Amino acid sequence: MPQPAFAPLSVLNRYLSRQFLGIFLPVLASFVLLYIIIDTFDRMDIFLRHDATFGEAARYMIFKIPLMLTQITPPAVVVGVLLGLGLIARHNEIIALRTGGISLVQTMVPIMTCAIAISAAALVWNETVVPYCSRMFQFVNNVEIRERGQLGIFREREIWYRGSGGFYSVDYVDRTTQTVHGLRIYRFASIDEGFHLRSVVDVPRATWKGDEWEFSPDSSEQILDEGTPRTREVARDAHVLPETIDDFLEVQREPEELSYAALSERISDLTAKGIDASHYLVDLHLKLALPFANAVLAFVSIPIAGRLRRHPSTAAIVGVGAAVGFLYWVILGLATSLGQTGTLPPLPAAWSANVVYALLGVALYLYFE
Repeated sequence: MPQPAFAPLSVLNRYLSRQFLGIFLPVLASFVLLYIIIDTFDRMDIFLRHDATFGEAARYMIFKIPLMLTQITPPAVVVGVLLGLGLIARHNEIIALRTGGISLVQTMVPIMTCAIAISAAALVWNETVVPYCSRMFQFVNNVEIRERGQLGIFREREIWYRGSGGFYSVDYVDRTTQTVHGLRIYRFASIDEGFHLRSVVDVPRATWKGDEWEFSPDSSEQILDEGTPRTREVARDAHVLPETIDDFLEVQREPEELSYAALSERISDLTAKGIDASHYLVDLHLKLALPFANAVLAFVSIPIAGRLRRHPSTAAIVGVGAAVGFLYWVILGLATSLGQTGTLPPLPAAWSANVVYALLGVALYLYFE
């Protein structure tokens, strides 16, 4: 008798789930180890140049592991599905299942249940663990290893930066246009002079031109230490900012360092201040879309693996898995680029790869079934 399609504790469902997870978990651990080895060798010159201790290098890698997991879980899911069902095919069990009336959909149910659970766990993981650990491995890299000092004092919506020209408050640093938005410079007298506030410079927009800053025309400086406070204009090429754009980029929080709620608040705050934060919308939607890459990749991989009726080679399975994963990231990268340039709306840009693969999965199920 055919097994019920949605009997979660049936022998078939438990067997297929164990088969998938028994491959997925070791592959995921192997990918993490491989990632650590490659990243360690890639950063070895930095560790040696800055005389980093073993403990500092180890802390850097440990705090980076959560971000690694979010990046390598989708390919591990693909390999888990293809190898798991491939091993079944080697023993002619897929043929036996189909002969016994077990459809491809019934085969899909337990594996997709696991994949959806992995996607849900990835979503929670990315919202809780990854932002904190991303900030920590950046701290270890900049402060402990490079010994640059903790120049940035962060809140979820803004940056406070201690520079050579004073204390800076920054709303947003645009990497693409090399522009600092909402810059306010608090300039203090020396300690010998009493360390009092001398002036406040307001720069709505400062653009880095390669070797100097260009301030927006409405920039101004309020003088506070000459008796009666007065305000004067700041020239477009005024040399009141010794730092370069790279100094500000180092203290700019990247989207992976913020949760969905924190990034949403940042977008709202920047928009309220008149700063274009539209490209952040793509990153915001990706925070929901990317975890479900695990589910859609499994959805496409199952019908492909389900056609392995004979004795497939491991190399062929891995090759198919690489092609499936590579095509997904190509579509995602292209759509994301189009979304950040405004060619595509943010929501379709973030979800298009998932939608394309979901439709591809449906087509494969209909064709192979």
